[in-house]
Amino acid sequence: MTTVRAGIAGIMAPALFPGLDHALPVLWGHVRELPVREAHRDFIRSCIGPGGGEGVARCLACGGHWSTTLYVGGLTRWTAHPITITTLRP
Repeated sequence: MTTVRAGIAGIMAPALFPGLDHALPVLWGHVRELPVREAHRDFIRSCIGPGGGEGVARCLACGGHWSTTLYVGGLTRWTAHPITITTLRP
């Protein structure tokens, strides 16, 4: 099992997890209640939410890194919070 480091800038400090399957529910737990526009929430859910993670796993397998930006707020007033996941190889 590969250890991963995952975090959301300004929302969740980077933390170590024993695997991607442990990190994704924690990330999604921080995101799901935030004020995020519906279409963007759907995209983020497909990446890190329940039943998601396949694309993230492929990126980690190929390059050891995955990231996207979470935009919190409305159309005219929002803040950007990068979500990053990296693998830590022994």
